[in-house]
Amino acid sequence: MLSIVTTVYKSEAYLPQFMEECLKVLKELECPQYEMIFVLDGITDASKDWLLAQQRLTPEIKVVELSRNFGHHAAISAGLAQSTGDLVFLIDCDLEVSPSVLIDFMALWESCQVDVVFGVQRQRKGGFLEKHMGSLFWKLFNYLSDTQVPPSMVTERLMTREYVQALLSMGDKNLFLAGMMHWIGFDQVSCTVVKGQRKGESTYTFRKRVDLLVEALLAFSDKPLKWILYGGLGCILLSIAFLFGLLLGAFTHTLYAFLIFALGAVLSALGMIGMYLSRISNQVKSRPLYWVKKVYQLPDSHQPKSI
Repeated sequence: MLSIVTTVYKSEAYLPQFMEECLKVLKELECPQYEMIFVLDGITDASKDWLLAQQRLTPEIKVVELSRNFGHHAAISAGLAQSTGDLVFLIDCDLEVSPSVLIDFMALWESCQVDVVFGVQRQRKGGFLEKHMGSLFWKLFNYLSDTQVPPSMVTERLMTREYVQALLSMGDKNLFLAGMMHWIGFDQVSCTVVKGQRKGESTYTFRKRVDLLVEALLAFSDKPLKWILYGGLGCILLSIAFLFGLLLGAFTHTLYAFLIFALGAVLSALGMIGMYLSRISNQVKSRPLYWVKKVYQLPDSHQPKSI
């Protein structure tokens, strides 16, 4: 049993080709049992109507409608939770990575007998800013975190049921799936993929990338808190030096500058601590990561089907 999981947000233009390529790959793999899970993450287009129409032709389609937009990582979690396959193939439906990579993933999984086959880009796509922002993101994360993530990793991956269940059981309320997927361990191997340019505007804006970096660092690193401690000790030493300077009649004109610097350091430290406390609050409140409004699934959709 193979589960294909994808999220749908402003994806109406990609779905017909994505569906066609997925069915072509499944036929080539001679997969007797499968399901295709589409998670509607607060859609504003006609994706739902199109998928429900396709469901009458392909009953293996399961449409999971969330009550609103909860974000890419939460929608992925919803799709993984709805999957029932022995193997789960996670992929974005925007066709930046072709569903045909599943053939290579399956071959590598069968030969290596691992828990996860994940995709890495051969070369980062996009213009100068996109390429270097992505590289900088992962360099900062890997430098600040004890969890090391391949710098060119993509969403696409093939996972065993055991691995998926372990991932879902982590219970993190502040989601950063790339870090979670490697922190949890298991036997994982990479497979090189070619990632093309998305047709149309990307839904990952510069602001979302910055927010994701902050979320990643707060979830997987305590180094900023250590920096606050060291910075505070440094300010104490600096203030002692200024005190001696004032007693000797020096540094008079720089006193105000020092006070402003100290105030800025204190406010920055409080802001950083506040962000950590906010994440702790989210974890303690234990609200669900998403809310499933409705699941559209035809009965007996998991019966073996010849393709």
